Amino acid sequence: MKKNLILICTALFFAANACFAQSSQTLIRFNESILPYNGGLLIPNFGSKTLKSAHTEAKGYILYYKDEELKSFIPADGYLKHPTAMAVYNNKLYICNSTNIVVYNLQKKVKPQIIKFATKDKAVNDIVLKGDTLYVSATDTDSIYKIDLKAKKLKPQKWLSIPSPNGITIYENTMYIASIPKDYKNINSENVVYVIKDINSPVVEKLNTAPALYDGIAVSDDGKTVYVSDWHSASVIAIDTETKLEKPVFIQNGMTPADIALEGTKLFIPDMLNHRVILFDLQSGKTNIIQ
Repeated sequence: MKKNLILICTALFFAANACFAQSSQTLIRFNESILPYNGGLLIPNFGSKTLKSAHTEAKGYILYYKDEELKSFIPADGYLKHPTAMAVYNNKLYICNSTNIVVYNLQKKVKPQIIKFATKDKAVNDIVLKGDTLYVSATDTDSIYKIDLKAKKLKPQKWLSIPSPNGITIYENTMYIASIPKDYKNINSENVVYVIKDINSPVVEKLNTAPALYDGIAVSDDGKTVYVSDWHSASVIAIDTETKLEKPVFIQNGMTPADIALEGTKLFIPDMLNHRVILFDLQSGKTNIIQ
């Protein structure tokens, strides 16, 4: 009887740990970005116990939120260490991953492709798709790269230099860039929002003059408003692209707003250190939480 009891307890122990391991990958854990996809939301997670350990552990995974349910989309497979921004092109998911971009085929299970960057690039951060071209920010090297997705070999090409670019977005041929301090703490005069009015003839200009801890950036469907998240004020700020007037549209004490996304009037705010996503409707003012 004692032996049977030991066997039962052992089985229960492993079953409990198996359930925990499964459920841990359907929990939001250090979510830096978000991407509207197929009627739902893709949410990347570092998956680590601490923010510091995310730089050394490959425990990252991607969740999918739809119909008020969180599901595993890409489980922790040892490839994702520090997953941030994403883009989908021709049934492939491109994920910024600190020092590289990891590419998953969404139609068949094959080994993911790795797009390598220069050794000095340690903060491959945000990504935006325009036609057949990916634009990618590397915060620590003041760089924005281009990747031609039609090329046989996907290789980042240095496009231009800009002070510590974090979030990037494009409206028609105009690009907006949010700058953040390289140490993510000490704000300087260069940490503003920049605009490139024509990506085909790039000239970098300042959109605003108020420096902050800018992270994510999105633009309205009509191109008249740029939304940018700021860790310093725990807010999302709206900037009129013509008048340059600024106003906060969402503020919450203790919020850590990372790489935001916008779909119509719905603003999606990854509250990174609080392990949740805030859904804010710009029109109705209603707020929902995913966690």
